Amino acid sequence: MFQLPSARDDRTLHFVNLNRYQREGQPPEWMLGKFWQIDAQIYDEFLNLFPPIYCGGGFRMCERLTRDIAATYFKVGNDYWCGFSDLTDTRPEKLLRAICRLQEATMKM
Repeated sequence: MFQLPSARDDRTLHFVNLNRYQREGQPPEWMLGKFWQIDAQIYDEFLNLFPPIYCGGGFRMCERLTRDIAATYFKVGNDYWCGFSDLTDTRPEKLLRAICRLQEATMKM
C-alpha cells in the first residue's frame, strides 16, 4: 500500500492522482494499493456521478479503469479517502485496513 499526496480541499490534485499512472507512463495495475485523502465534497461528487457499487466502508465506481480495477471511496471516521482496488487481488477491505492503520499511527504521534 502506498499513500499519494493528499487531495483534501484540492479537486485538481484528486484528478491528478486518479490519472497518475498515465503521467508516470505506467500500466493501470500500477495504481493498485495506492490511496490518498480527499474531502467530503469530492466524496459526494463521485458518489453522485455514476451509480455506485457499495462496499464495506464506502463505494466503488461502476466505471472501471481497466478490467476490474476501479476507484474506491471510503469514509473513515471524519476523513474521506480514495484509492484503487481490484476485486480479484486488492479488495476494498485491504485498502480500508491500510487506511485505518495509517490513521491509528497518526493519532499515536
